[in-house]
Amino acid sequence: MSSEVSSMAVETPQPPAGMQGSPGPLLRLIRNQKVAFLLVGGTNTVVGFLFFVFFEYTIGQIWGYLATLAFAHVFSVLCAFVLYRTFVFKVRGHVFRDLGRFELVYLVSLGINAALLPLLVELGGLAVIPAQALIVVVTTLVSYFGHRGFSFHRPGSLTGERPSESPAASGDAGAAKPLVSIVIPAYNNAEYLADTIDSVLAQTYPNLEVIIADHASSDGTLAVMRRYEDDERVTLLETPAGGGALRNWNRVSRAANGEYLKLVCGDDLLDPEIVTAQVAALAGTPGAVLAASARDIVDANGQPVMTGRGLPGLLGRHRGVDAIRSTVRHGTNVFGEPGCVLMRRDQLEAVGWWDSRWPYLIDEATYAKVLLRGDFVGVPGSLAGFRISDSQWSVRLAKQQAEQAIGFHRWLHEQHPDVVGRVTLTVGNARARLMATLRRFAYVYLARRMSRAGESTPRGAS
Repeated sequence: MSSEVSSMAVETPQPPAGMQGSPGPLLRLIRNQKVAFLLVGGTNTVVGFLFFVFFEYTIGQIWGYLATLAFAHVFSVLCAFVLYRTFVFKVRGHVFRDLGRFELVYLVSLGINAALLPLLVELGGLAVIPAQALIVVVTTLVSYFGHRGFSFHRPGSLTGERPSESPAASGDAGAAKPLVSIVIPAYNNAEYLADTIDSVLAQTYPNLEVIIADHASSDGTLAVMRRYEDDERVTLLETPAGGGALRNWNRVSRAANGEYLKLVCGDDLLDPEIVTAQVAALAGTPGAVLAASARDIVDANGQPVMTGRGLPGLLGRHRGVDAIRSTVRHGTNVFGEPGCVLMRRDQLEAVGWWDSRWPYLIDEATYAKVLLRGDFVGVPGSLAGFRISDSQWSVRLAKQQAEQAIGFHRWLHEQHPDVVGRVTLTVGNARARLMATLRRFAYVYLARRMSRAGESTPRGAS
């Protein structure tokens, strides 16, 4: 629910030389790859030189300056390795292999250092520490270009360029897979959040980042989030109180670095194949900006209430304006909740992020604005689970649903009469009233299934 008005760079930094990993905290802050590398490289240089000074006054007094160089080398390499993997890019796996490649680059610098240091000390007459300071200038350049182009290289993975097609679309099984951001705006979801995060992390799609933001929850939501802080795919944020759902939804979405973005509410579920299927659909459909799949409606315990809901007549490719007309005509969100949808992140940014003028329709209204800019793809299969629970904020908005839907329909008609004409508006408004009434009856009927404890009192109700 993040409505902060902060400007963001147009280009999202990408891992260099095929490095597989999402940008770390330094790149998120600076968003300029060269500057981030220079900052970390400068820090490594200073730290390495301080190690050398320390060991010169300890080990060096016993075994000589070459022993100083060896000890300083080991400690400097380990420190630099952690900084590059943690602060510039959050790299997954291959720790020992990467460390070996990292060390190979530093061995070149060590060789240069070991050759020049005796020359400057023995033949040039310089003191050890000033001589090392001169050598650092040369070895810093060697290590910078070596790490950038070799240390973290991943054959066949991401390059500095964003691919325009998926492997399925291009026919190249080794082609790069674009980064997908799954973002979770959490608020008082402690009871269900672990199930949601587990379903997100179980995706078969390999190149994911997961960003979770707690919006000043009063339950144990933040504690649940922290169980996942050691997973390199996961970034945890905290959003200050206030600003409604919009603030946290925008917070996690603005923090995303992926080419594609999926927002998942803190109590919903994903099928393991949903991201793979939807990325293939979007990447294989030039001009498409948003894909969606049907979902199951599940109770508080994750048991199905209704299956295969959504996307009536919308499987396959459709013009965005036709998809908008369909959702208005049905008087309900035919695309499904955010977990059902994958969209291009740059298109969400282009329309000004999430639109909460009609709070219950924050997702549907935003989809419509995105679909005014491109085509829609309906992906076969029921690939998500929308949980109806006493903590689900849409339950508490049930009485306002019809009014908000009608307000949204009228806005579309006024701003885009070629998309939503008078007949579509009239039909959509009538069905919105009917759907809101049916939904309220459904909530009453399913009350005992909307809480794991069998209680139907909404959290926070008096």
